[in-house]
Amino acid sequence: MWHHLSSDWLNWADQLAPAAQKVNRHLVDALALPALARAADGRGLAVLDLASGVGEPAFGIARMLACEDESVLNGQVIASDIVPGMCAGLAERAGAEGIGNLSVVTADMEKLPFGAGTMDAISCRFGVMFCNDPDAALRDANRVLRTGGRAAFMLWAPLVDNPLFAAMDGVLGNILGTGFADAGLDLFGFADPASATARMVRGGFGDVAITTHNPAGRIPERAAFWKPQMEMLFGPQLRAATDAERGAIDTAMFEALRPYVTDGYFQVPICFHVLAGVKG
Repeated sequence: MWHHLSSDWLNWADQLAPAAQKVNRHLVDALALPALARAADGRGLAVLDLASGVGEPAFGIARMLACEDESVLNGQVIASDIVPGMCAGLAERAGAEGIGNLSVVTADMEKLPFGAGTMDAISCRFGVMFCNDPDAALRDANRVLRTGGRAAFMLWAPLVDNPLFAAMDGVLGNILGTGFADAGLDLFGFADPASATARMVRGGFGDVAITTHNPAGRIPERAAFWKPQMEMLFGPQLRAATDAERGAIDTAMFEALRPYVTDGYFQVPICFHVLAGVKG
């Protein structure tokens, strides 16, 4: 499925990067990179980003670790994704932005091509829930971490707490006959905090903690702000839709999200968890 969406992701990559970086700070904070750097005693950190897509948060972490002074944060980032097209696109973007301490590897996070105990930290932004076997991915993340290394996963909270996704699911279901379930998209497999925490523990992690975040943007009322997310999840279906269907989708999305308009601006909240743990 994701092989057919890489062009959609790349189309929106530059436009979405600033907003992604704001959200990513919660994930990066959970990695506690300064503490890991102190424990590394001058050795540069090795950070693996899973399901990197078009580059975030791998780019942001690489910039944090770009200092050559061993007395401060420094190190290398490996950006990985299961889709070769995604990897090619993010490698090109990294080169264009001059990020020299980042490499790109095509990898299945359920069977990572790295040795045991080779990574100091692992990040994953909205990716693990899409694995065929998410629990295998958690176990393999634990395997490649050094003792004391940290992993942090950003996960969607329940659909009811994410009105953009609820509107998208209903509108596309009504107009195109496809929603998340029909498209094989399980965005909410880690939505329950207790269940997500238990899965992390079963994956071999200790000191597991989960935090929930509810940011809301401020977007002009007439902006069809749902298009990037919609195209990145339903690109093939939208390309097959007629002009009339695409127009009807936009109209229905405006109506579904109208309750979140205040003083001429959409203020639609999103809700996500950051699940983090340490390899003992």
